[in-house]
Parts: sequence; structure tokens; C-alpha cells
Amino acid sequence: MRLESNFVQKQQQKQSQKLNMTQQLSQSIAMLQFATADLVAFLEDKALENPLIEVIPGSDFATDFSYSSRKSSGSSDDTDWLEQIADNKLTLADALKEQLHLMDVTQTQKIIVLYLIESLNDNGYLQIDLKDVSAALLMDDSSVLEGLEILQSMEPAGVGARDARECILLQIERSPDAPYIAYDVIQKFFTEFAEKKWKIIAAEMDVSLQDIQEVSDYIQTLNPKPGSEFESERVQYVVPDLILLQHENEFAVSLAKQFLPQVRFQEAYYETMRATEEKDVAQFLREKAGEFDWIKKGIEQRENTLQRVGEAIVSHQKAYFLDNSAHLQPLTLKEVAEELSVHESTVSRAVNGKYMETTTGVYELKRFFASGLQKKSSENENAGDISSTTIKKLVQEFVAAEDKLKPLSDQKIVDMLAEKEIQVSRRAIAKYRLELNIPSSSKRKRF
Repeated sequence: MRLESNFVQKQQQKQSQKLNMTQQLSQSIAMLQFATADLVAFLEDKALENPLIEVIPGSDFATDFSYSSRKSSGSSDDTDWLEQIADNKLTLADALKEQLHLMDVTQTQKIIVLYLIESLNDNGYLQIDLKDVSAALLMDDSSVLEGLEILQSMEPAGVGARDARECILLQIERSPDAPYIAYDVIQKFFTEFAEKKWKIIAAEMDVSLQDIQEVSDYIQTLNPKPGSEFESERVQYVVPDLILLQHENEFAVSLAKQFLPQVRFQEAYYETMRATEEKDVAQFLREKAGEFDWIKKGIEQRENTLQRVGEAIVSHQKAYFLDNSAHLQPLTLKEVAEELSVHESTVSRAVNGKYMETTTGVYELKRFFASGLQKKSSENENAGDISSTTIKKLVQEFVAAEDKLKPLSDQKIVDMLAEKEIQVSRRAIAKYRLELNIPSSSKRKRF
């Protein structure tokens, strides 16, 4: 019986140890994948669970950089203090309610307009049926329509519209600069105008293509999302994980440890608790001390991996870091993984959501990985690779310099790249153009 009991106990210990190792491995992988803010939150949570872990906060990136930049510009202490006061911008609803309080309206109209204001989306559009408003407020349709007209008379122009067409029409109505045919074009031919079927519109309205072009240029000055100007998003600061230092033509990559908290072992607490000599306390201390050890190892492994990946990136992209006008070299996760003798997924986790501070700004590590396409020499032999990032940049340059009366087709761009000995398909150009938010040639055409 005793042998059987010992066997079961040993099996349970092995299973427990295996489970602990699996959990530790899983959390070590997670620590590598964590962005700086997530890692800080993870360590703080662990400190709450483990009394042997003390977390000492690192430097605050936003405070360090924004404060020093203000000081260097010669701002006064008063200015610095004032800049720390929260900027409480009005929401769209607040702005509309303030206008409503100054308007000469009845109590019934006020109730309706307030209900409509609360029914607006972030862009300032009303996406609720007026009959539903009538039913909810127990009022007749004509009264609700009057309330909508009051709302649509407010600032910003276009607020309270039920779709993009109505939003533009509301802005045209108030604008003294609108071309004389603008309202009719949008009211009668909104779909055709959006699809750039301008010849059909010109024929129907007996006007020239230049007149339609003038309407298009004017519409570009309007705001299709009048409520968006009231969106107040908190500024998000990117915390770099690596810092690139340059001395002449040489580079050095260092870890941005100053922004990370330090993890310290609570030695005094450990010694005090261990002095009790209670078995349960001793087991608890062993577990928590072991947890501290693997967290320290996980942090060190994360830092080591980030350092090595950062150095590999800089080594491959040295020409780019020396001259930002140079093109990025084709580089894949697999290449770096093979170079560092790690799994490709390890490199992927290391670069995802991680940033490097350089002399020209803070960039995500993923930015420096670019797929490559074959570049052919005049003798039809491989002349090396060129990254898709470089091709996209060339496409942007070609389109920026094109004759807008005769914009470049995708095939023409393919031909122009071929002249530079870059072989790429028309389908690839169409894909890159969409990624760059460049419309097709027919939609770029001016008259």
C-alpha cells in the first residue's frame, strides 16, 4: 500500500511540475509578444498576486518627452502648468444643446430636438426613422419633421442629415460659394456623380464637363462627416522598445529599459516569512520564489530576443538608416529567424507591436520588413530584389506627376516600371493602388 501511495504521489508531482512548466512557457511566450504597456500591466498584476515581487515604475515616456520638448522651446513654468490641465472639448451633443438653448422654440419643439440630438451618430447623421420618433414621443409626424428642420439649421452645417446626399445638400444650401448647378447635380444625379458618369450628367443638364468639374472641386471642400470635428481622442504615446544610436556611419541598438519597470525580489519579506518554519508557508514561499525566478528569466529572454532582432534589422537596412531617401531592402521574418537560429513565430512575436526610436522618429519594427520582387537586368538575368514598399513609392510618384487630363492606367504604370527593369503584373499594381487609396484612372481624370 505504501509503495502504491508513493507511486501516486510521484506521478502527481510530475504532472504538477509539467503543468507548471507548460504555464511558464506559455507566459514567457506571452511576455515576448506583449507591447511595453501590456508588459507593465502584466508585471503589476503579478506583483498583486505575489508578495515576493516588487515592481518599481519606469520613466513615463509622455512626461519625459513632452515636458523636455516644452522646456527646450523656452516655455514658462506657468505655461507648463497650464498645459497639464485637461482639455475638455465639447461633444457634438453638448454643442447642439447649447445652440438649442439660445433658440426661440416651443417646449414641444425642444423635447423633439433633444431626442433627435441623442439619436445622432458620431458623424452627425440621424440614423433613426422619424416615424419611430413620433411613436416614442407620442407626437404627430409634422411636429417631428419641424424638429428635424430646426436641428438641420444648426452648426455644423450638414448635421442631422439622414445620408451623405442630404448632408451635402444641407451644406450647399448655406454656401454662397456653391456653383449654380451644384444643388441640382447632387439632388438629381448623386449616384451618377459619385460614379463619375459626368458625360451623362452634362448631357442631361445641358452643361459642359468643365461645369461638372467645378462642382466636383467644390464638393471636395465640404465635410461629409460634420460631427467628426467634435471627436476628442486622447493622445496615444508610442513607447519605444529599442533605441538606435548613430556615430558617423556606425549604429548601435540598445534596449529602452528606462521605460520599463524594474522587478525586485522582496528579500526582507521572504526572510521574515521563512522564519515561521511552517510547512504551508515554506511551500508557498517556494512557489512564489520560483515564480519570481521565471518572470526574471522571461524578461531577460524578451530583452535578449528584442536586442538580437533589432540588430539584425539594422544590419539588413543600414543603407536606409544612413539615408532615409534610400529604399528598404527586401527582408522577411524567415530570413531573420534563420540568421538568429530561432523559430519564425518568435521573430513575429518580437516585432509585433514593438517600436524603435531612430534619429528621424519612432517606427514599428514591422515597418522594416518588406517583401521583394524580382528585378530583371537588360540581359534578362536576376539583378537583385526590390521591395514592394519601393514599388508603392514609385507608383505614388508616377501618379503625383501624371497629367490629370490623361491619368495613367495600371498597364501604363506597369510599362513605366518595366523601363526601370522592374517586372510586376497589372494585378499587383491594382492591389498596391488600392492599398495606397489611389482611385482608378477614370476617377482621377479631370476635364
